[in-house]
Amino acid sequence: MTRVYTQNIDGLTQAVNLPNDKIVPLHGTISKAACENCGKEMNFDTFCNQVETKIKDIYNLQSSDNNAPKESEEIRCQSCGKATVKPQTVLFGSSLPEEFFERIEEDLPSTDLLIVAGTSLVVSPANSLVYRVPDSTYRVVINNEEVGKELGIDYSNTDNKRDYFAQGNCDEVFLDLITELGWLQDLNEVVDNLPPASIELIKAKQEGG
Repeated sequence: MTRVYTQNIDGLTQAVNLPNDKIVPLHGTISKAACENCGKEMNFDTFCNQVETKIKDIYNLQSSDNNAPKESEEIRCQSCGKATVKPQTVLFGSSLPEEFFERIEEDLPSTDLLIVAGTSLVVSPANSLVYRVPDSTYRVVINNEEVGKELGIDYSNTDNKRDYFAQGNCDEVFLDLITELGWLQDLNEVVDNLPPASIELIKAKQEGG
């Protein structure tokens, strides 16, 4: 695997122990925090603690470990002192990280297989990967419905020899692929970090379901 380009911000890619240099989070991640003013990163545990103790609980969760104050106060950068610390997500209208543009120049010319999973392929420039890869690149789309026809993906299955549509839920399709490759037991190393629904699918497959 060369790289995972993801539009998700949930940090799940990191949770399955992929090296950071293998992940390009186009829209950032909620698993890191930094100052918008000076760029200084804040320790994420420290940031979470400050959110819990400085930000008003507008949902009135009233849990036993709820340390939220009656009124919110600013979370200030430990470097520049400004109240501009936030999760490292890319907000609407903001520029994508430079890493995206650097990595595609590095990765795409030698890409022989592109797997497109669980996306509508309508958000630019993320969707540009499907037509920026070489003409010889095989493209596999994993989705519940056909997407990207306007970008040149061909679902006709006649003269097309590079595009393949694997219809279905991403978890289930990838699990079938993992099983065919003989990697099913390898998932035990990361299964505890996955969402409950994914864990159930993996256990059922391992038990012969």
